[in-house]
Amino acid sequence: MTITVSAQRGRDGGRMQLSAEQQATLQTKKMTLALDLNDQQANKVYTIQLEQAKKRKAFIAERKKQDRPELTKEQRFELEEKKLDNMIAVQKEMKAILTADQFEKWRKIKLKRQQKGKRKHHRRR
Repeated sequence: MTITVSAQRGRDGGRMQLSAEQQATLQTKKMTLALDLNDQQANKVYTIQLEQAKKRKAFIAERKKQDRPELTKEQRFELEEKKLDNMIAVQKEMKAILTADQFEKWRKIKLKRQQKGKRKHHRRR
């Protein structure tokens, strides 16, 4: 006799639902470990992470309200442009906070993470 049980994750992929403050705290602690940040740097990074987490949450909430309509090419371009402008602004802020060595290490970690995300995205299709 064989029994098969199957469970599917929800839309969130089984991730924990964290507040913006919790997300910022965890990200800051991870960066502190990876980059050996001092207290002053960690506080500044926390501020940036908190701002980014709030923006992400607001964007996701707005998209959920819209019931995920199909975007036009122009809308996709605008979203991508906003995202890249935001990434440039964050990079400038991080460059002002981190030492040269820390900044280079941060960029490498970030690049590796982006490439990993792209590979996962392509596998899902």
